[in-house]
Amino acid sequence: MEDVIQNFVEGLLEKSGINDMPEEFKKEQLENLKIQVEQRLGMMAISELDEAGITAFEDFMSKNQAPDSQKMMEFFNAQISGFETKVQETLTKFGQEFVKGVADLKGTKLSQ
Repeated sequence: MEDVIQNFVEGLLEKSGINDMPEEFKKEQLENLKIQVEQRLGMMAISELDEAGITAFEDFMSKNQAPDSQKMMEFFNAQISGFETKVQETLTKFGQEFVKGVADLKGTKLSQ
């Protein structure tokens, strides 16, 4: 999952035109975007859980203090029907919002 997020945020920087910025700025934006993407995916996943899923998630987290992204994906795949599709939809929506926000800040329309 980490590679998916990394590739996704790198693509967003390119689409938005931020990729041409100084290296230090790019590095900072990559980290910020990764955090935002992870938060968005986490909110989506939690919102998709039913009562039993929330209980299972609490149990999972109590047994895995700092689970890696692979374990998290396995858990959510088991708990949420169509989870991978929902991840793609969430990433697409986030990407569109980000690119539009950058374009609005720049005062130009960027190609998507």
